[in-house]
Order: sequence, then C-alpha cells, then structure tokens
Amino acid sequence: MSLRTTGGGAIPADAAAPSPRRPGRPRSEQVEDAILDAVIALLSQSVTYDLLSMEMIAAKAGVGKAAIYRRWANKEELVITTLQRAFHSTPRRAPTGAGVREQLIDLLLQMRSNVLETHEGTAFAVLLQTLAGNPQLMFRYQETVIEPRREQYREVLRAAIANGELRPDLNVERATVMLTSTILFVCKLFPAFEVTEDYCVGLVDDMLRGARP
Repeated sequence: MSLRTTGGGAIPADAAAPSPRRPGRPRSEQVEDAILDAVIALLSQSVTYDLLSMEMIAAKAGVGKAAIYRRWANKEELVITTLQRAFHSTPRRAPTGAGVREQLIDLLLQMRSNVLETHEGTAFAVLLQTLAGNPQLMFRYQETVIEPRREQYREVLRAAIANGELRPDLNVERATVMLTSTILFVCKLFPAFEVTEDYCVGLVDDMLRGARP
C-alpha cells in the first residue's frame, strides 16, 4: 500500500483520496424538480391558485418551506417558473425551409407535436384554471411564456415582407395570432378533431392566400 507524508506522518494514499462523486443530477436540481412537479400535480388535482400554499407544495414535494423560499420569493414567481418549464421543456428549434411557407409549416408542426405529444397538453389544461381570475399572473405568463414563442412567427413573417414574399401592409401580429391560436384551440378544445400534418399545411396556405403580394 503506497503512503504519502503529511505534517502528522505517513497515511495511506488511498485513504486520503476523495470519495468519488455519485452519478446522477445534483441534489439542488432534484429538489427544484420535486418542487415544480408538486406545483403541477396540485394544480392538476383541482387545487386553485388562490388555495395553493407554500405549505401544501412543500408537503407534496417532500421538502421544507425554506427550500422553496431559497429559490422563489413568493407563490407567483414559483407558479410562473413552473409554467415556463412546462411549456419550454421541449426546445423550439429554428424554423427550417427556404421560404415563408415552409418555415411557417415547420413552426406549426413543432407546436402541434408539443401540444399533443408532450406534457404541455396537461400543463395547458392546468393553465386555464390557474390563470382564471388572476390578471397579474396572466400578464406574467403572456410576457414570459407566450411572447418568446410568438416572436418566432413574427420574425419569419417580417423577413418574408422584407424580401417581397408577403404584402408590405400585412398585419404581422394578426397573422401570428391566426396561426398559433387556431392550432392551440383545435388541439385542446376539440380533442375528437384530428389535427394532422395536412391540417397544419392547409392552415398556412389559407393564411398565405390573403398575404401574398
């Protein structure tokens, strides 16, 4: 057994080596995930935003309230973070395609996939009852979750106007809402309606008929 010398004498080298780090996520990330999961779980179980408390969240997550307050100052900040994670857990890639039509179709197909095939769908149902009667929370949600996603559509439309693919007088905001709101509406409020790839293509083509020069 090899030895190394210290001021207090020789000690086994292997005894002085630090313990190997356990594989897996750091404890702080595990705690944060547990807290955010607890918020979604409670809201999904018909606990209203007004009734939701830090005590309930801590108990559900299996942590102390101090662990929550070290990360979030209040309930509003915690709920906003929860919604951000739920709706941004599946990263949006930059739209692909040579022209405006292909790029918009790509964005809509990404949105369709996220709403129908990931836990964003569950989060949306929770969102509806959470935001009801909470204008401040609704404003924060719009600002931090919705706007970054809609901006992708706006960028595509503005670029198409600049290069002459679309009319210079096209209302970019209205066109963005027409596309995004329609997909969200049919995906979540009409579950029996099959939102296919062809539906997304047709929606873009319908909008472009009135937007071309």
